[in-house]
Amino acid sequence: MAAGPNITTLRRVLSQPKPFVPCKTKACKNTRGAWPDFRADTITVWDDFNLDNLNESYGHILDLDVPEQRLAAPIEPGQVLAAAIEIAKPDDIRHLIRWNDKVIGPTLDFAREHLNLHDGVFLRHKISAPDNSAFARINDGRRPVRVDHFIALDEYPLSNLVIGLGRPSSKASFWPLRQLANLCDIAKTRYGRNAPNSTWKVALMPIPCSRTDLALWWLSMLAMSAPQHRTIVGGGEEIISINEWEVRYLDDDERGWVRRHRYSNFEEPADPPPPPPVYRSPSPGGNVAANAAAFAAQVGINADPLFNLDATADASFDDFDIDAYLNPAGAGNAIAANLGDSNVINPAGLNAANTRQG
Repeated sequence: MAAGPNITTLRRVLSQPKPFVPCKTKACKNTRGAWPDFRADTITVWDDFNLDNLNESYGHILDLDVPEQRLAAPIEPGQVLAAAIEIAKPDDIRHLIRWNDKVIGPTLDFAREHLNLHDGVFLRHKISAPDNSAFARINDGRRPVRVDHFIALDEYPLSNLVIGLGRPSSKASFWPLRQLANLCDIAKTRYGRNAPNSTWKVALMPIPCSRTDLALWWLSMLAMSAPQHRTIVGGGEEIISINEWEVRYLDDDERGWVRRHRYSNFEEPADPPPPPPVYRSPSPGGNVAANAAAFAAQVGINADPLFNLDATADASFDDFDIDAYLNPAGAGNAIAANLGDSNVINPAGLNAANTRQG
């Protein structure tokens, strides 16, 4: 059904253009703390965080018709952001965060209901006020810690989904990223908006200001899909890629072979996987070593030195780099959204992050 005067789609609500908000803050010193550290070679681009992957996995939800009465009023961002004509001091960024919060809450609730996610559990989301009259806080087990924004499932213990930290472009450096990683560590979630004494890994993806609502919605949906999809993992553990699909056979309702997304569980028909190669016993008196090597090459075993069937090969376990095997380059993911260029609002706290300790 096409969207009408009183019907819109989640995609339209989450993709509305925002008015130009210039950033006029001056360069200032960064706050310092005992936060997780990064090196230049542990920060990469989160290539999987792109519109194609979003449409393929969650496009069926974004294109749902939703009555406007289910959404927070007003619909147009200009009506809310009119007071935030410019970002003159760092706390002014919270005007933009307040708009994000108004949009994310009802759109997430609508999507949760459609997917039957966390039935009976409320979504908690709060921001710190631009005038510092109220603060959003998370708990590190000892004391409350201030954040600019958080989204969580209201259950015990509280399941934090996304943590927000707002910083202007004048503070663009490793320090806001380290502070965000520290907050994600406290909140026990690898997703933030913008990884004790070890170096963390993070992947960053710049997000234009008009797409921050869409990016935050996607991050929240990823984190909400399952506990293991938001947990910070160690260097030897794999993070499931957000564009990963699995092919399986379903005999219920005669669905047959389907391709299922690991996060959204969206399914579509798929061809069955190719059958495994058939091993044929070597003929009597044949070259056993050659037959074994041929079979290994057929199934790809020789690609891994731990499974080398050639007994004559000059390779030992001691020569195998087990650390490189368990920690392939680029295994950890995190994202940060850069909301504009140097003369426009560019709060690192309106970013998204998925951190990993490496």
